[in-house]
Amino acid sequence: MGVTRLKRKEAKNRARSSKRVDDIKRLRGVKNIVSPYKGESGIILEDQAN
Repeated sequence: MGVTRLKRKEAKNRARSSKRVDDIKRLRGVKNIVSPYKGESGIILEDQAN
């Protein structure tokens, strides 16, 4: 019985590991986009539309 339990644990660890690696790759790939309004402080876009 111990062997079956170890095989299940190994499969679970393998699945968690691959998911963790995929998540790390996905999160590292996110690029931050610079705001076009960075230099213009205090502008409210809704007021400009009126």
